[in-house]
Amino acid sequence: MKTKILLTVSLLACTAALARPPAGLPPVEKRLESLEDRLQLTPEQRPKVREILREQREKIRAIHEETRRRLKEVLTAEQWDKFQEMRRRRMERWRERMERRRKD
Repeated sequence: MKTKILLTVSLLACTAALARPPAGLPPVEKRLESLEDRLQLTPEQRPKVREILREQREKIRAIHEETRRRLKEVLTAEQWDKFQEMRRRRMERWRERMERRRKD
């Protein structure tokens, strides 16, 4: 029984780490500005890099959605509720960190 509980907790912890919502990613334009400054992108490179970043964001979003869908199929209702609560708390902490960074 302890093994099952430990495995379930481990699964949820790993999944929570992997299934971060895309909202945790910096906005495409912010990332683009950062890359432009650091890499000194040319005017020709800028739209290409923007498109690559947008595509990446969409792929990550799709992976996260698929992960959540598959997890929901496997987890019990109680486990799913706990998982959702873990996600909610993680997002809350992330938003708090982002807010603190904006103030600094």
